[in-house]
Amino acid sequence: MSEEPGAGEGTAPGGAEPGAGPDPVLPTDQRLILAAERLFAERGIDAVSLRSVMAEAGANVASVHYHFGSKDALVEALISRRSEQLHTRRAELLDTVEALGAPDARALADAFVRPVGELAAAGGTPWIRLVAGIMSGNHPALTRLTEGFAPQALRFNALLEETAPGTAPRTLRFRLTQAMNLTFQTLGDPEGLRGMLALSGTRLSSDELLTELIDTVTAILTGPPDR
Repeated sequence: MSEEPGAGEGTAPGGAEPGAGPDPVLPTDQRLILAAERLFAERGIDAVSLRSVMAEAGANVASVHYHFGSKDALVEALISRRSEQLHTRRAELLDTVEALGAPDARALADAFVRPVGELAAAGGTPWIRLVAGIMSGNHPALTRLTEGFAPQALRFNALLEETAPGTAPRTLRFRLTQAMNLTFQTLGDPEGLRGMLALSGTRLSSDELLTELIDTVTAILTGPPDR
């Protein structure tokens, strides 16, 4: 690939100093993705212009179009960036569940929630918050998220059928969707949740919060007792 257009220019549009956002040592495409991730998570995708992303990343318009071509392509790239990591970790945990045989709802809840918790601990909270916003706002980027998760959703649903034989497929899909919503809303804003809990005198560490979330997702996946 030829040299990036405008590479090495020292000032971002609007006079922003390079390095004000992501580490300036990173390649330009990574800086753009990290800048977009943070800004989209804070304000929402539609409220952030490409110019704002460029300024945050210390890049220029030529760089954006060189690496991504459009804002939609940038959104797709940043969704894919961490989705693949998440799916790989979930696949590892699901492999373990399947190897043990006779899956139970809590093992499936752990396989669903824990990778998101690990991603948050590794600095991925803005991405998680972004995904939560995409889901709650029914943003067009939801299609890309759904397509990426579809193969694992089928795997989760098949295992859930083993834990709850005779449960209607639509009920299993509903439960898994609610588990996804709760997981991303909770881990996308853990401090907000801690603030609400603190009002009642409840204080949770990160590990305790993750355990409570896994327990709650287990209850969602299990559903009510037989009626």
